[in-house]
Amino acid sequence: MALTLRSFLQTLERFRTRHRRRLPFLAPAIERRRPRIAAEDYAARHSIQHTLDRKAELRRLAPALPSAAHRYHELLTYELEGLREVVSALHSAAAGRELEECLSETALQMKRLEIEVAWCEEVLATSRRSAVTSG
Repeated sequence: MALTLRSFLQTLERFRTRHRRRLPFLAPAIERRRPRIAAEDYAARHSIQHTLDRKAELRRLAPALPSAAHRYHELLTYELEGLREVVSALHSAAAGRELEECLSETALQMKRLEIEVAWCEEVLATSRRSAVTSG
C-alpha cells in the first residue's frame, strides 16, 4: 500500500513539474482581466492625448479661423459641463478629505476652463464684428 501511494505521489509530482503554467480560468479575476485593462488604459491615454492635441491646435487657430474658434468653444463647453456633472455626482456619492481635495482641484480646473471659454467667446465676438464690418 505504501509503495502504491508513494508511486502515486511521484506521478503527481511529475505532472506538477511539467505543467507549471497556471490555467487561465484558475487565475483570480483581476489577473484574467489584466490584458484587457491594459488595452483599455492604452486606448484611453491615446484618446486623451489626441483630444489635448486637438484642443491645442484649435486654440492656436481660433484667432484666425472663426470655425476653429467655434469648435474650440464647443469642446470647452462640453468639458466644463462634464466637470460640473462630476462635481454633482461626487457630492452625492462620497464624503471625506479625499472628496474635498478632489472638489478643490476640480474647482480650479473649472475656473481655468471658464477663463478659456470667456477668451474664446471674445474671439468669436471679434470675428463676428469683423465679418459684419467687411461684409
